[in-house]
Amino acid sequence: MASMSLVDEMLQKPHRDILDILVLSFLQSRCYVSAAADGQEDKQLETNEDSQDLDDDPFFSDGLSDGPPAQPINEDVVNSFLCLVPIQARSAHLLQEGGYESYVHDAHTLVTMCHALSLSWEWPQTLPCPTCLPEKDADFFEGDLLKVLFDRLGCILEQPYELSLKLTSVLSRLSAFSHPLLDEYLLDPYVHLSPGCRSLFSVLIRVMAEVMQRIQQVSDLSEQLLDTRRHLLGLSQHTGSEHLTLLKGIIVLEEFCKELAAIAFVKKPLNRD
Repeated sequence: MASMSLVDEMLQKPHRDILDILVLSFLQSRCYVSAAADGQEDKQLETNEDSQDLDDDPFFSDGLSDGPPAQPINEDVVNSFLCLVPIQARSAHLLQEGGYESYVHDAHTLVTMCHALSLSWEWPQTLPCPTCLPEKDADFFEGDLLKVLFDRLGCILEQPYELSLKLTSVLSRLSAFSHPLLDEYLLDPYVHLSPGCRSLFSVLIRVMAEVMQRIQQVSDLSEQLLDTRRHLLGLSQHTGSEHLTLLKGIIVLEEFCKELAAIAFVKKPLNRD
C-alpha cells in the first residue's frame, strides 16, 4: 500500500525521466504488437488467451469477424470499456448512480492537468514503428511498474478495498497522460497483442472472466452488491456478507471501467453527426 501511494504521489508531479524510465522505455519497441498487425492501419480486437473465456459474449464475438476489421472510432473504445463488466455484476444503477458520463468532468480535469505537466517534454504525436524482430516477440517486458500494476489488477477480487482504489487511481493517471504509447497500451482495446503479451484491456478481460465464475457462488448477488455499495457510501453501518472482499472488488472494477471510458472520451471526443 505504501509503495502504491508513493507511485501515485510521483505521478501527480512527475519529472519526464520518471515516466521514461518506469514506463515508456519498455513500451518504445512496441514488441507487444503482433508481427501480423505490424504496418497495418486496421486493428482488430485482441484475441489472445486472455479473451478465450469470453468468446461466447456477444460484445466480444462481434469484434472477431473474418473480414478486415474497420478502424475503431472512439465510440467503440468507450463502449469496449463500458461493456466489460457483466450485466449481472453491475450495481451502480441500483442506487441510481450515473454512468461513465458522471466521470467525464473529473476525467477532463485529470487529462488537462497531465497534459499541462507534460507539455514541455516534447512527446511525439505518433506511434513509433515496432523495432523488435518477430522471433523476439516473447522477449517483451512491460517493466517492473506495469508488471506490478497489472499483477495487482489481476488480484483485485481478493485484495483490500483501499489498495484497489489506489491501484486504479495510478492506472487512471497513467492513462490520462498524452503519449501515443500510453494511449495504445492502456486505452486501446483493439491492439493486436503478440502471444504472451498483455495490455490493460486484456488484463481486465481475464479479471471479468473470473468475475463470471465467482459470482455463481454468491446468492442474491444484486442485493448483496447493493448492500455493499450502501456500506461503502456510508449509508449503512455494516454488511455481514462472507463475500465482502469479492463484492467490493466487483464494484471497484465497475467504477474503474467507467473512469477509463471517460478518459478515452475526453482524449478523443466521440465523432458526432
